[in-house]
Amino acid sequence: MKTMTCAQMGGPCDTKITVETKEEMMKAAMIHLETMHPEMAQTIKETPPEDPMMVAWGQKFAADWEASPTIE
Repeated sequence: MKTMTCAQMGGPCDTKITVETKEEMMKAAMIHLETMHPEMAQTIKETPPEDPMMVAWGQKFAADWEASPTIE
């Protein structure tokens, strides 16, 4: 399992999210955004995945996920 914060993923708060996989983290983070930061979630949903900002975010997220310590 790994834990990342909303802020580590580009969000505005320090809520911690703990999951097993990178894919689960992306899903859990979007649920968090939709619940706690709906305006930000809407902006993300409206931005095409090929947008340079989204591509850069994806690369940073993947690197940060790999760098996050695994917890047992």
